[in-house]
Amino acid sequence: MERVNLASIGQKIVTDYRDNTIALISDMGKVKEEVEKKVVLVETYIVIIVLKGCGSICMEDKEFTIQAGDIFICPPSNILEKSMMSIDLEIRGFIVSKEMAENGMKEARMSWTNRTIASNYVIHAEQEEIRRLCMYYDLLNDKLNAPESTSKHLSLSGLFTALIYELCDIFEHNNFLLESANYTSAENIFQRFIKLLEDPHQPFISVNEYAALLHITPKYFSSVCKKQTGKTANEIIAEEIIKTAKILLHDNRLSIKQVADRLNFANQSHFGTYFRRHTGISPQQFRKM
Repeated sequence: MERVNLASIGQKIVTDYRDNTIALISDMGKVKEEVEKKVVLVETYIVIIVLKGCGSICMEDKEFTIQAGDIFICPPSNILEKSMMSIDLEIRGFIVSKEMAENGMKEARMSWTNRTIASNYVIHAEQEEIRRLCMYYDLLNDKLNAPESTSKHLSLSGLFTALIYELCDIFEHNNFLLESANYTSAENIFQRFIKLLEDPHQPFISVNEYAALLHITPKYFSSVCKKQTGKTANEIIAEEIIKTAKILLHDNRLSIKQVADRLNFANQSHFGTYFRRHTGISPQQFRKM
């Protein structure tokens, strides 16, 4: 499985600008070739503004259609597959490292993760909103390619934060509000839990163990999850385990046992039973799909 990160983009796709924090893309030629042929694991934040044409992208086992006026948003740790794009597709694309995106969101005091955008991976924008986003693209492109100066970093930081605010306005216009970073106590607990859950260096553990790490009782932890998402803590953990399992199973270099070990299962049999219970198929059957 191919990985989409800023290093791989530089090797295979023509960019208007690229460094180790951000890439700007408007040339769809190579992009189209890459995404239509492969299953890819996204390791960056991606925002695609569709100016012309149409396409379809499969992510999180759902197919999303994009057309002129749409904004496609993909946070890290998502698998993209079965993509199709029209010949006349024209875009403006922002590929941003996780660190840079989250620093920008911190400046804008917003939270924007897989769980906060949920099913809103494609949002339609008005013509004037698209025009402003393209303006930010041009300004960032111009400034990123400009000679170094004492104020360049500050200018870029301000432009990127302003871009995030612009996206927030579009989300609000579509009756979709990103979560404010000014959390209540329960929201703060939930955000800490999500960071633990999505940390690749933190093994998956039980509800009781997560509660202990958060210094709260399992009962209160479960009530926080239910209030924030409508799902139990066990359901949220299971979703993340299965999502990660699918990503690992796409890597044929790993045996089923190695996948089970990475996911902190006692053995391969336990993993197989768990995977089948949540997906309806075995890990071996999923790998052959």
